[in-house]
Amino acid sequence: MPHLPLENTGPRGALNPDASVPALTNPRFLPPPPEWGVEVAKDAVAATIRRWRDRSFPAPRFHYRGPPAGLRDGSWFDYSILAVSVLACLWPPPDQEMWSIDYQGERLTDAPALLGAITKWMGPAARPDLRSFSALDDAQASRLFSGGGVLQMVPERGRRLSRVAAALTERWEGSALSLVEEAGWDGPGVVELLAATIPGYEDQARVGGHSLRFRKLAHLAAAIMASRSSRPWSGLDSFPVYPDYMLPLYLRHLGILRYSPQVSRPVDFRIEIPRHSREEVAIRWATVHAGHLLVEGLRETGVPVTGPRLDYYLWSEAVLGPDANRMGEHHRTVTLDY
Repeated sequence: MPHLPLENTGPRGALNPDASVPALTNPRFLPPPPEWGVEVAKDAVAATIRRWRDRSFPAPRFHYRGPPAGLRDGSWFDYSILAVSVLACLWPPPDQEMWSIDYQGERLTDAPALLGAITKWMGPAARPDLRSFSALDDAQASRLFSGGGVLQMVPERGRRLSRVAAALTERWEGSALSLVEEAGWDGPGVVELLAATIPGYEDQARVGGHSLRFRKLAHLAAAIMASRSSRPWSGLDSFPVYPDYMLPLYLRHLGILRYSPQVSRPVDFRIEIPRHSREEVAIRWATVHAGHLLVEGLRETGVPVTGPRLDYYLWSEAVLGPDANRMGEHHRTVTLDY
C-alpha cells in the first residue's frame, strides 16, 4: 500500500514530540487552519440546511446482527466496551476482499462481522469472561478474527481486547457497571472515564500547535451501552458527530468539505494517509466542525436534531443511501481510533 510521507517536524506544524503540549482545541467551534487543506464551505452548509429543514432525523438504532440478544446492563456494558474498542478500520487493503464471517447461517461484513466474531468467541455462555479476554495471545486473536477476506491489524486487535479486559478487571472491579455508576449514568461522564481508564479510548491528536480530542469510539461505546440499559442515561444528546471514514465522504459529496489537491489526491487514489498527519487530522476536525454547524443551523430553523441523530443520518446515507456507491472514495488511515 502506498504511503504519504509523515511530516512530523518543520514549519508545516505537524506532530513534534519534543514540543510543549499544545492547548486543547475544541474541533466543534473552529475549522482547521486553511493551509491544512480541508475547508468547511459555509455556503454549502447553508444550502444543505435549507434543503433539510423539512427532514426528520430519527434516533440512532443499534440493531446490529452479531451481538448476543440476551445481554443487558452490566454484561452488555462489558461486551460493548470490549467490542467497540476494536470496532475500527474494517475496510480492506487495496485489491483485497473485505473481511467477513459466517454467523448463524449468514455472511456478515463490517461492524456486524466484528461483533459476531466476539460473540462466537464467547461460546455458549454468550457473555464476556474478562479473564478469558485478558489472556488473549496473537494465535488466539487470529482464530477469533478468522474469516474470509482481510481484516487489518489482527494482532493489535487481540492485544487491545486483552488490555481492555485487564483494565475492567483491575480498575473497575471486574464490571463496566462500576464505571457507569461512577459516572452517574451520564453519557459525557462515561466518555471521560473510558478515555481516562480504558486502553484505546483516548483518541487525541497533537498537531501543529493544536491538541484535539475526538474520542469517536468512546462516544459510540457510551451510546451503544445505553441502548440496552434498564436505567435512563443523561447527556447523550450533547455528543458531537463521530469523525470516522464515512461521514467526511458524505460531507464531501454534499460539497460541505472541500479538499485541496494535497488532500484530495491521496483520498481519490486510495493512498494511505498516516495517523496524526496534518491531512488526517484536518479531515476529522472539519467533520466535527461541519456537524456542529449543521446541527446549530437546523435547530435555528426549528428542526429538533442532535449530534447523534445527525451522525446516524449521515452514516446511513453514506453506507446505505441511494447514492452510497456514487460518492467517491473515503480517506484511508490504518488505525484503531475509528
